[in-house]
Amino acid sequence: MNTQFLIGFALLMLLHIFLDIKHWAQQPNDVKRLYILLYAVALGLFVSITRGYKPPMPTHYLVEKVSPWIFSIIHPQ
Repeated sequence: MNTQFLIGFALLMLLHIFLDIKHWAQQPNDVKRLYILLYAVALGLFVSITRGYKPPMPTHYLVEKVSPWIFSIIHPQ
């Protein structure tokens, strides 16, 4: 990913956190925990990508492993 996308993603994430914090006081504890968990996962993925580690994504597995196998079944040679 290029730097411009990563900076845009970071700014959007900070904006959403800023907009959501004022609503957290009214939410039940379960919803607060879910927000914190989702933001922590997003932040963890962001930091790992900026550090150069590419986390495994399910779509890569689907495109690289499953799609050729299904294509070979549908279109035998």
